[in-house]
Amino acid sequence: MDYEVSKEFGFTEDKIFGWVMENEEFCLYILRIIFPFLEIKEIVEFNKQDALGNDQREAKDIRLDIKVVDKNGRIFDIEMQTSPSKYLSRRLRYYQSTIDGAKVLKPGHDYSELPDTFIIFLCSFDPSEAFSKVDNRAVHFFKTIDTKDHALELNDGATKVIINSKGDFTGESEELKELAKLMNDEEVSLNEHFIWAQKRIKELNQDRRSDIMDYEMKIMDARISGREDGEKVGEKRGKELANRAGVKNLIDVLKDDDYTSEDIFSRIKRVYGQCFSDDELKQFIAEAKNDSLQEA
Repeated sequence: MDYEVSKEFGFTEDKIFGWVMENEEFCLYILRIIFPFLEIKEIVEFNKQDALGNDQREAKDIRLDIKVVDKNGRIFDIEMQTSPSKYLSRRLRYYQSTIDGAKVLKPGHDYSELPDTFIIFLCSFDPSEAFSKVDNRAVHFFKTIDTKDHALELNDGATKVIINSKGDFTGESEELKELAKLMNDEEVSLNEHFIWAQKRIKELNQDRRSDIMDYEMKIMDARISGREDGEKVGEKRGKELANRAGVKNLIDVLKDDDYTSEDIFSRIKRVYGQCFSDDELKQFIAEAKNDSLQEA
């Protein structure tokens, strides 16, 4: 499959996003326009592409795009999302659990030590497939509330934010509207912060383009390889199902001809012995007998 080279990589491209957001002044500005009511003073801890692993070897690790901690100890995770998925909300849930898991409380410590967390998904697509109903509003804040009294909030300290750059920004700030324009690869000029970001994106396209293309090619190769592996698994699963159906059909034929269980086992093993173990073949015969008794 040929890889289509972008004329210019925009703010939503993974590498570009990371390089622009690693500027702490711009990152702080973005947080302030999303959460004006929090009065965020300064960032005291900054992590780019922060890997949060899992003690269980087979569990899914995640890599946070931008994770920062402010002066009040609040954790902010900023993620760029470019692939629509109905499981976006569950992805948010998993990120929340993983961040909490990284703050495991030691014996003697209090639950109050768990910090307030804010997970922000910047979406370059309509994310409402992940909602209970279609909603074209551009900005959504989700908290834990009572299903009968929506004014009753559980003070668990967790907030999830989804911003849809393609959504309706009616009533939202000019700054958030400008952020959407930046995500949509449109010209921005509202203030020095966005002008700097736009200039930085152009510089990165000139100075780091080969690095970006190399990264994007690796991502593309990984996706193609994953799809091919999935197709192989699907083909293998299809053959297994076909073989199972074949075994059962052969057992039904032999059973109707009054072959003994020993004879049936001997014959199906000659045909399907390479596909199934002796125990599996005997289980197929036992299931066929039970089916016959139920039909009788």
